[in-house]
Amino acid sequence: MVSRSVIYMNTSKRFNILILDSRHGAYLTDPDIEREILEPYGAVELQCVDHALEAIDRLEQADVIISWHHIAVTSEVLSCLRRCRGIVRASVGYDNIDLACAARLGIPVCNVPDYGTEEVADHTMALILALVRKLHIAHHHCQQGGWEWRTVGNIMRIRGASLGIVGFGRIGSAVARRAQVFGLKVSFYDPYLPSGTDKSHAVHRYESLAELLSHSQILSLHVPLTSETRGMIGKAELGRLKFGAILVNTSRGEVMSQRALIEALGSGQISQAGLDVLEGEPEVPHELKSSSQVLMTAHSAFYSDLSLKELRRKAALAAVRLLRGEAEPNIINNVPSIANFKDCQLLVGAAE
Repeated sequence: MVSRSVIYMNTSKRFNILILDSRHGAYLTDPDIEREILEPYGAVELQCVDHALEAIDRLEQADVIISWHHIAVTSEVLSCLRRCRGIVRASVGYDNIDLACAARLGIPVCNVPDYGTEEVADHTMALILALVRKLHIAHHHCQQGGWEWRTVGNIMRIRGASLGIVGFGRIGSAVARRAQVFGLKVSFYDPYLPSGTDKSHAVHRYESLAELLSHSQILSLHVPLTSETRGMIGKAELGRLKFGAILVNTSRGEVMSQRALIEALGSGQISQAGLDVLEGEPEVPHELKSSSQVLMTAHSAFYSDLSLKELRRKAALAAVRLLRGEAEPNIINNVPSIANFKDCQLLVGAAE
């Protein structure tokens, strides 16, 4: 199948900016925001593909790539790049890009770590509140013609319940602030943060994941998907939580064993789960799809009208910095921007 391509050409400019998105469930249909920011520097092209190599001819000519969705940018793809000054992952997560290979090739890779902090934190808190209050169960009961409050069963009081947060970066700490307003007792585990982080946020810090789990009635996951975090929550970890715990995942599906979660739901070890992300999404296992214990939200935690516009704008501005050889604060593979100030000055003069 031929990939869908939208091209905006301006032959007076020298750079080629390639936007890669998925053919299925594409985030972009018209790169108008990107075009407004990037056209002074060159041609902006959107390619919606199933596999990056479908755009092989464009990859070879790309000066910068903006990567959307989960299109894998593998070593095979990276080896096709002939003139690439950098890759922008239009997301917080960057697990679809072979960072080590990009580093070996001298290609800087950056992400957009701060675009949807409020949305994901709000979404996480909404899931926690809905699950604690069993809103989905009550709603389904009413849809079936019932009107009996006892149908929801036992409900814990939110105030005073213990919330454990795994990963206390921008989003994890934003969730903590929201949870504190509702009176939740907040703790976190994050081995990469400096001493005193707990004091500045007025929360408790556990030095091991096992300790955090054993003290948590509600667990919320906020870690990137890396070789270290992949599968970090499995059968043993779920078993350490307080019996009947609630679990929320708005990070990446692969940080948790889906099979272990299904078993824990079946045994009652996990009473309810709020899942914005899944392993192998968009495929949903039957056990989760048919369970009244599960509330799923189709990887939408990041989204609001403003957050998507913010993400697109910040990704485009990062591409500009890479093209201009300027310092890029969000490079994640320790490869500096490629400076070429003479070319940049000529381009700016031509644009004016």
